[in-house]
Amino acid sequence: MTSQLQQAIDLAQSLSLIEQIELLKTLSGIIQRTHSLETQATTTEEDTDFSAVSFGQSWQQAMTGQTLPLSQLWEGIDVD
Repeated sequence: MTSQLQQAIDLAQSLSLIEQIELLKTLSGIIQRTHSLETQATTTEEDTDFSAVSFGQSWQQAMTGQTLPLSQLWEGIDVD
């Protein structure tokens, strides 16, 4: 535990119950926003990386003739 965190805890313990509840609400909001931003950033980076890699592979296959005729793409697939 860092000294800053310990100081914050000590300060929180010195507050009245009403002030502690208000602090808890504020911290909860901060944590939710931070978590949401980190989740969005991570998801966006992963999706972008995957899309770029997938596109690059597909482009390379198309440019080198490693493709299938459209008529073959559905062979063996049973649609009920």
